[in-house]
Amino acid sequence: MHALKSLALVGLRGSGKTSLGKRLAKDLGFVFFDTDEVFKNKQNQTIADYVAKNGWEAFRDREEEILSEMPKSGAVVSCGGGMVLRSANRGLLKQEFFTVFLDVAVSELVRRLSRDAKPEQRPAFTQKSLAEEMLELYAVRRELYLESCAYHLTQWENFEKEMQIIIAEYTKKVKR
Repeated sequence: MHALKSLALVGLRGSGKTSLGKRLAKDLGFVFFDTDEVFKNKQNQTIADYVAKNGWEAFRDREEEILSEMPKSGAVVSCGGGMVLRSANRGLLKQEFFTVFLDVAVSELVRRLSRDAKPEQRPAFTQKSLAEEMLELYAVRRELYLESCAYHLTQWENFEKEMQIIIAEYTKKVKR
């Protein structure tokens, strides 16, 4: 068992949590979890289907359970974009994980999501355009992400640089 805290990645959809998370896990020798994938495997259905049948509140209940079950050491956890909406999740992320907020400009998020929409994974919250929805989500969630994180990543030069920054901050600050 690893002695170091698990690392959690938070941010809006399209911020790179899964891509960076997989690579971080490999480089750190940790196990990788994507909470959205864990949800789909446990429920045997997509998030969009589950939300259509059961509502967002029921989904958030399952999401909270999943986060509480994640290993507290030896793992990298890519969290669903709305994970921080619940106070219990923010507390857990702050206390039990080294949490990194991947803060990407909304214009870049819209560009990424337009290129790879994945509607079955990422149900729309409103009838608004993607750009309008993402601006609103960013305005609502930014402070919650900041409240949850140990490190706020705003450097987006390139993937390798982001990896180096996260690993450096992680190894500098985490001893458990």
